[in-house]
Amino acid sequence: MSAAALLQARGLQAGLAAPLFAALDLALQAGSVTLVSGDNGVGKSSLMRTLAGEQAPFAGTVQRAHALRVCHFSQHAAQLPAGPFSVADLLALAGMPELAHAWVPDDRGQRVDRLSGGQRQRLLLAMALATPCDLLLLDEPTQYLDAASRHVFVAWLTTASARAGGPAIVVVTHDAETVESAHHVRLQAITDA
Repeated sequence: MSAAALLQARGLQAGLAAPLFAALDLALQAGSVTLVSGDNGVGKSSLMRTLAGEQAPFAGTVQRAHALRVCHFSQHAAQLPAGPFSVADLLALAGMPELAHAWVPDDRGQRVDRLSGGQRQRLLLAMALATPCDLLLLDEPTQYLDAASRHVFVAWLTTASARAGGPAIVVVTHDAETVESAHHVRLQAITDA
């Protein structure tokens, strides 16, 4: 593994019964942003689970830096707690009260159990973005977000890609909006010859 890489994959293929995409080499450095795209069913979520260490590679190797802190925002994100919590209460309990004034200003007084799908996604995404980690894996983070929230996310990603020394960020996306300075990886399905 190269000295500067937080994670390095060689000949990586993900899948359970068979590989889903052609072999991939990938090296993720601190502060890098990598956008992953591909057709539905090509294995983007399987790639993310494999990079996170939640699923073994079908083929190839994944080496992670010692004590690498990985945060994985799945497209099937965790549920928010039910109950009489407001958004501001939940963020304070999570140790992230500053987010109540940043990404979710219109929602901070609302009860979490009364948020729309898009509001829940925005809250979960804001919490993921504020979690200290070395490798941030975001699987379709803009799913369910309205245009304004997608714009805020792309602006955050653009800022993150210009910041040296931050976490390595990998984003699975179908959005047309992208970050010019990001490295783009398009997964290619394995087809029968």
